[in-house]
Formats: sequence, structure tokens, C-alpha cells
Amino acid sequence: MSVAIKNTYDKKLKKDYHVTIPYAMIDEKINDYVKKIRTTFSLKGFRKGQVPVDVIKEKYGKSIMADEADKIISSTLKKIVEDNKIKLALSPKIDVKTFESGKDIEFTAVLEIYPEVPEIELNKVKVTKREAEISAADVDDALNKMLKFYRKWNKQDAGYKSKTGDSVNIDYVGKIDKTEFEGGAAKGHQLELGSNSFIDDFEKQLTGKKAGEEVRVKVKFPKEYHKEEFAGKAAEFDVKINEVLTAEMPEVTDEFVKTNFGMENKEKLVEALKKQLSGSYEEMSRSFFKKEFFDLLNKKYDFDLPAGLVEEQLNQIWNEDEQSKYKTEKEQEKAKEKKRELSERMIRCGMILSELAQKNKLEVTNDDVNKEFEKILSRFPGQEKAVIEYYQKNQGAVQQLRGSILEEKAMDFVLNQPAIERKKIALKEFDKLWAKANEE
Repeated sequence: MSVAIKNTYDKKLKKDYHVTIPYAMIDEKINDYVKKIRTTFSLKGFRKGQVPVDVIKEKYGKSIMADEADKIISSTLKKIVEDNKIKLALSPKIDVKTFESGKDIEFTAVLEIYPEVPEIELNKVKVTKREAEISAADVDDALNKMLKFYRKWNKQDAGYKSKTGDSVNIDYVGKIDKTEFEGGAAKGHQLELGSNSFIDDFEKQLTGKKAGEEVRVKVKFPKEYHKEEFAGKAAEFDVKINEVLTAEMPEVTDEFVKTNFGMENKEKLVEALKKQLSGSYEEMSRSFFKKEFFDLLNKKYDFDLPAGLVEEQLNQIWNEDEQSKYKTEKEQEKAKEKKRELSERMIRCGMILSELAQKNKLEVTNDDVNKEFEKILSRFPGQEKAVIEYYQKNQGAVQQLRGSILEEKAMDFVLNQPAIERKKIALKEFDKLWAKANEE
């Protein structure tokens, strides 16, 4: 009397099994369990420890059978995995075909197998880590951008003509096909010319104008505009310029710095700003390198992936909100295929880094997890309790967190290899490369 295991599908990354558990085996397990609990079992109408075995089985047999069957199924799957030296990529998918008292239990198990991952030859990895070189002028630019939030706007006299960098206080009414549309009108709106806050060249058409002038602005909504009914359509705006205002930048005195930034003087502010810029661009540099490194891995180390794992990843990054962005089924399928390629790339590169971490004995400690968790909590002020409860109830999220930490440790290991080159480039050039990479 033993469990019958039949391999019904046998491929490199997927194996299916049909399993039959004899009812006699289940019945024996049920009897053993009932005998074990009978001495302390209580039931109305019987003395404690004197309830007949058949009565217990009649009342609780189904639940006991389910528990014992689960144990046998688990042990059978463990045996299949161990005997065949299988490294699982996902938890087995179980489909129970027969589960009735008095009958053999039959179920199928689908096992997705972790692929053989090639070893990376780090000494042959040719990816350059580009780093932004931050000059004094870059820090000054950043300071001026920050000081814009503290500008004063001064009203100009009637003869003053607006220019880029000024603001205009306007009333406007927008029309499409000579009909006013919802959200296309406002009064007393202050618009900074050159801020690109409004569509097309709306702001440009208001430069060189004086207070009191009325202007008909002609624009076209972008094809990818978030409101579909406006996308790609031409519109006209009747605009009245109420005021023209010029910006007055604040004088950066020690008192101004203390009041607005809580620092001693301008030098301290500039020092803190440079440190912040350096930190931000180092993160961008690392992300840039990681993208190019992943591109190389995905191209050079191609290997098959478990289909179920790819579907699982795809489902995480493709949802109903994503689907609703596309007008036709063809567009949707094309976009979904790109997401599938991204899913495969993420899984393939994650597996390679995982193997790299294992080979080089990189581990995630509890201290690593706690530090990362503190960072997460800091991003949700006032919601700490909800965040903690989420992770307590979702062990999958905890494992995902540990996985991301291990991935970053593996990236640290890669970046410390002698073969990795570093190249300093001007900040503006770095910004162009970064923008292009994000577009792609």
C-alpha cells in the first residue's frame, strides 16, 4: 500500500505528475488519529474517553481526512522534489481530481523548475559607470532654482511689455470648435511665462503684451493628452491680461538663510545643497549603471525562464489601470508584450544576481532588513502602524524586501570589481543622457 506517482509531462523547466493516494492509507491515518485523541475526546451523550471510534469518524471524519490528506500530499511533493533533485521556481500547483470518502484520492501537481543560471564573468563586463561632475556653477543654478520659491512678484505699470520669466495675471475662456469646454476657463490666474505650465506655445503668445490687452491664443492639445476628448484637438483661448508682474529674487542674507532653512549662513546652505546634489546624482548614476548592466546581462546571458514565474511578474506590473490606457485591443496587446519582455528581463537579471550573491556568500542580515524598513517607515509619516501591519500580514512582501536588499548587495559587489570603469561627465550632459534613457 503506497502512493502511486506518475510523471505525465517532462520538460526542462516544467514537470507534471498524477498522484493517487490509496483510500486504505488515508483510512489508516484517520483511525490512528482517532485512536490518539479518543482517550481525551468529549461528546454530548458519552463519557469522556468513551466515545466510539465510528461515532467520531462519522462526525469529524471529513475534516480529519482533509488534514491527513494534506500531510500526505505535502510529504509526496517533498519526495518528488528530493528524488528528482528539483529546484522549484514557484510553489507547486495542485489540482485535486478526486476527494471522496471511500475512494482513492487523486490529484495532479505542476512543478515549475528553476533554470540553470550561467555564471557571470565579471572580468569581462564592459559597462561604464557614468558619474555627474558637479561644479560650483551647477550648485549656483540649483540655489537659484530653489530661491525661485521665495520670489516676490511686483506689478508693473501699464506700458511694460511682458517677457519670459515674468508672470501675467489673466482671465481666459477656452473653446474647441467654437464651443466652451469644461475646465477651460478661469479668472485671475497667475501664469509664469516660460514655465511650460500650459499646453503648446500658449505662454509664448502672451510675451510682449501689456496689461489690459486682449489676446486670442491658438493652440493644439497633445495627442497623448490625459483627457481623451481633447487629445490632438485645436483650441482657441480668449485671454485678457489683467496685470504683468516681474520677479524680485530674495537677498540671501544670514537672516534669510536662518529663517527659511534653519542654517547659520549662505556658505552652510551652499554646502548642504552640494551634498544633496551629490547624493541625488550618485543615486541616478547607480540606477543608470544598473539599467545598462541589466541590458548587458539580458542580451549576453540568454536562457529559458519558467512560464508561470513570468506570468506572475507580468501580473504585478500589468493591471486593469494599465489596460485602460489603450484604445484598441491591438495597442493593448503590443503594450502587454513589451511588459512581458520587461518581466522576463527583471526575472533573468534577478536570477543572475541571486546566483552571484550565493556564489560570493552575500547575505541579508536582520540588521539590513531593519535599516531598510526604517527607510520605508520614514516615507509614510503618520502611517507607520498600517505599514507595520501590512508587512506582518504579508510574508511575501517581506521576502520581496529581502530580495531587493540582496540585489543591491550584489550590485555593490559588481561595482567594486576592478573591471568596472568610471567616467566623470558634466552635469548637463548627464541630465541629457538620463532624460534619453527614461524616454526609452
